[in-house]
Amino acid sequence: MDSDRALSTTNTEISRARRYEIGTVIRYRARGERVWHEGLTENISISGVLIRTARSLDPKTAIEMRFFLPVELDGECAAEVFCRGFVIRSSKCRIPAGTYTIAAKIMHSRFLRQMGSREYVAKDSMNGNRRLAV
Repeated sequence: MDSDRALSTTNTEISRARRYEIGTVIRYRARGERVWHEGLTENISISGVLIRTARSLDPKTAIEMRFFLPVELDGECAAEVFCRGFVIRSSKCRIPAGTYTIAAKIMHSRFLRQMGSREYVAKDSMNGNRRLAV
């Protein structure tokens, strides 16, 4: 009986991060590659992203991703997000034919916010704010 109570407590304490159905263009590449590939996000959470694309990646592949959150804050442009993580799974879709979904876990993220036409502020929890020229 005690083991049943421990099991049910453990299951209720483990919760999945809330997913947001945000469809936005995402650029991604396996770490070490130079070429970025494009896909569309199906959903995004604080811990991961689900991507629909024409390319498959093997599980455990280290991945880098860049995308814009389609949100406007205080009249300013949407934020660009740069993430590093790894592929959890990749599966072939039936519709449309020739597409795949890639589920990627986010291990590190950095937010870039457009300030002017060629200037960004990088918001990084480890290093604080840094102004970048692009």
